[in-house]
Amino acid sequence: MKEKLIVEDITITLERKNIKNMYLRVLPPKGDVKLSVPLFLPNNEVIMFIKSRKNWILKKQEFILNNNIQPPLKFISGEKHQLWGREYTLQLIKNDNIEHVLIDEDTSIMYLPLPKKSTIKAREEILIDFYRKELQNAIPQVLEKCSLIVGQKPSEVKVRKMKNWGNCRQDRRITLNLNLAKKDPKCLEYVMIHELCHLIEFNHGEKFKKLIDKFCPDWKKIKKELNE
Repeated sequence: MKEKLIVEDITITLERKNIKNMYLRVLPPKGDVKLSVPLFLPNNEVIMFIKSRKNWILKKQEFILNNNIQPPLKFISGEKHQLWGREYTLQLIKNDNIEHVLIDEDTSIMYLPLPKKSTIKAREEILIDFYRKELQNAIPQVLEKCSLIVGQKPSEVKVRKMKNWGNCRQDRRITLNLNLAKKDPKCLEYVMIHELCHLIEFNHGEKFKKLIDKFCPDWKKIKKELNE
């Protein structure tokens, strides 16, 4: 049973369930408020609970809206996904002859083949593998270009899922975030130049900043776009 409840200008979607406790959630992207409560809990107790959590609700909504927080991806048809800075609409397909993601540039559709066990995790893994291969295919040309600019070559360039966009080890090995395949290609060039500069200056001090300014003058603008 779902119903709408307005308490002190806060609209709540109330759902009564066979549970013992109340569960309050503020959901992206719009900060919708959902509250699950026991089946026979009196409305006055529900209202008192919401009032007691009003400040928390408002702060949570403000954070979601100010930071453009998006709901977790479910990898279902109709979702929007990025590839090299362009937005595509995901379309699930069931075809035993197709094992990999297909891109239709004309319609901006990204076709995702359904695995046998079509869980969110299984569909996500197919896309992760796709982005990894896209980035791996793009690296050789970008590395050659950026190596000529910086005058340095790494011992190896690897791709993996990681928190940072890239890192460079003292053994001259560079690792890049596979999600760079979602960004505009200039972002990959910036990150590559950034990591190649670490082969000259390992820290982020003044010498390093001068190198970045020299080899990638627009790096601040690109970095901002990269982190959006």
